[in-house]
Amino acid sequence: MELSIVLVNHNGAGCLPRALEALAQNTAVSDVECLVVDSGSEDGSWQGVETIWSKARPLRFEENIGFCAGCNRGAEAASGRLLAFVNFDAAVEPRWDEPLRRLLEDPGVSVATGLLLTADGSTLEAAGLEIAPNMATFGRMQGLPRDGAPSEPVDVTAASGALMMVRRAEFLEQAGFYEGFWMYGEEADYCLKAPGRVVLHPASAARHAQGTASGPLRSPFRLYWHSRNRLLNAARQLPLLAAVRSVLASAAFDLLTLGQNRNRKAVAAVARGWRDGLRSMSRERGARTPPERRRAARRIVSLREAVREQRRLGRV
Repeated sequence: MELSIVLVNHNGAGCLPRALEALAQNTAVSDVECLVVDSGSEDGSWQGVETIWSKARPLRFEENIGFCAGCNRGAEAASGRLLAFVNFDAAVEPRWDEPLRRLLEDPGVSVATGLLLTADGSTLEAAGLEIAPNMATFGRMQGLPRDGAPSEPVDVTAASGALMMVRRAEFLEQAGFYEGFWMYGEEADYCLKAPGRVVLHPASAARHAQGTASGPLRSPFRLYWHSRNRLLNAARQLPLLAAVRSVLASAAFDLLTLGQNRNRKAVAAVARGWRDGLRSMSRERGARTPPERRRAARRIVSLREAVREQRRLGRV
């Protein structure tokens, strides 16, 4: 088997069929399988996936095990030499897999990714990811017209889990996504520990209906996991002084967010995230060696650059 595609599904009746139809129509390689990892859906959306695409089969879990564990269980059950993760609310464009498979012919490349676009395909959601000093990820070139994307493959800091391809053997050797995140932050963690480069190919793309899995951009669900997992990533990835700076930057970011989103549910979600994140930080310090931490710190963008990007997007 050349390629295994893993989609993690949770109550995806409204979007999963479209994702599978796009994969069926637009995947170039014929030696392919698709594992739909169902994470505790209550809407029956995992049933009959093989009738939408004959290459698809469900892997059902009765409880919501989270995105990270769902990806890992799919990777373990897969048989492909290459492994792609595609969001259940994303529609890949024609021959999306070819450029990513070509990138992984280079043994120095560990992660291949493509463009994430808005649902109509006209605007960039991400041309790869950058990582801010508070360990939040943000889309490179977000909000720009699609024709502003790079014309050639470029190295990026991280890839979105909504569209990425890896060698399955290497992914499993690296222990996959860290399941302590549950969801959010896992792709930054993986890309920072991957032994090779992370490369974006602009000829691969998926149109993403963002927010299907976890609600609006600043929903309490998102606020909790983002605030918690930024702290975990700082503890896992950064040297001590950089980690302290990251925690302070995260505090400032969350205070600003709450100032713009004043409601009790948002405050409670962020407070829980900080409580759980701070409790977990000491356990995460052994995740990386000092040289790995120094290497990771060099890949984080400056505070000035991160703030400039947030201002460009009108968020601060």
